[in-house]
Amino acid sequence: MKKIFLAVLATLGISSFGFAQEKQNGNFFTRNMEYQFKTNLSLGGSTPLGIPREIREIKHYTPVQLILGLEADATKWFSDNQKWGIRVGIRTEGKGMRTEAVVKSYFTEVIQGDEKIKGYFTGTVKTLVRNTYVIMPVSAVYRVAPRWKIYGGLYAGLLIDKEFSGHVSDGYLRQDTPVGTKITFEDGTRADYDFSDELRLFQWGAQLGAEWHLSKHFILFPELNYGINGIFKSEFKSISFALHNIYLNLGFGYKF
Repeated sequence: MKKIFLAVLATLGISSFGFAQEKQNGNFFTRNMEYQFKTNLSLGGSTPLGIPREIREIKHYTPVQLILGLEADATKWFSDNQKWGIRVGIRTEGKGMRTEAVVKSYFTEVIQGDEKIKGYFTGTVKTLVRNTYVIMPVSAVYRVAPRWKIYGGLYAGLLIDKEFSGHVSDGYLRQDTPVGTKITFEDGTRADYDFSDELRLFQWGAQLGAEWHLSKHFILFPELNYGINGIFKSEFKSISFALHNIYLNLGFGYKF
């Protein structure tokens, strides 16, 4: 297990700092080092910042993709009192949600038959999001008390499995413009959409968390993650507002 942690450290280039310290403190990878393995659930959603005027009501929200995330990380303390340190790691995590919303003049693109139609929709929109990422976080760590630590920093993520799809129903779409041709979806009719291929491959963001040590080896932690860049590619225009991954990770871990 330690070999995996060491490879992560070397990849991120931290070993250069370690060689300077090694002369004074001995082996960089054993002195004032802390290795952890964590697992967590992610609760949250891909959401706009604030409620856009197009969204009139959120009728339903359910978190999905409740697959345990896994993380391995290593912390290098800067001194023997282990007050301040830097942490690097790697983890996999699922981010997902299922929503139902009532919207008005909501710009989108739907599939009707073999044709894609853009326009302004008024009615009910159902959305399913199921994405999996590989995340590499880098954080500063501060020991508040013998059993408490807080940490915060940045992360980079790679999307490895993706879905952003749904359908519209119980309403109508004005094609191309707010006063364009009216296309009605009633009596069980609907039009699907799938924006999975428009999702951004790389994501970066910020995280803030805390750890409580139940014992010498076991920890509990909450961690808030905010995706700074939106989930869609910059050229994607079929939704008029940006969506960001905002999730709370809740989990436990083991310190070696």
